[in-house]
Amino acid sequence: MPEVNEAIRVRMTRDDLESEEKKELELKERTDVKQLLDKQGIERQEVLVSRNGTILTDNHEIKDGDEIRVMDVIAGG
Repeated sequence: MPEVNEAIRVRMTRDDLESEEKKELELKERTDVKQLLDKQGIERQEVLVSRNGTILTDNHEIKDGDEIRVMDVIAGG
């Protein structure tokens, strides 16, 4: 019997300092933070990514039911 791959469903909020955009995503395969950002067309150097309030690095796996927040980073002096 073939293995059934269930979709991974996540909620993603994109906070670009001026507005927030909320999306519900359905991923067809295992995905990490870097792959998720690539698929969404977001430059990794420009954002922080958190899952359920914890900052993530590129290789953290996205899991079903995660709430992902992608926030622009600003620096100044």
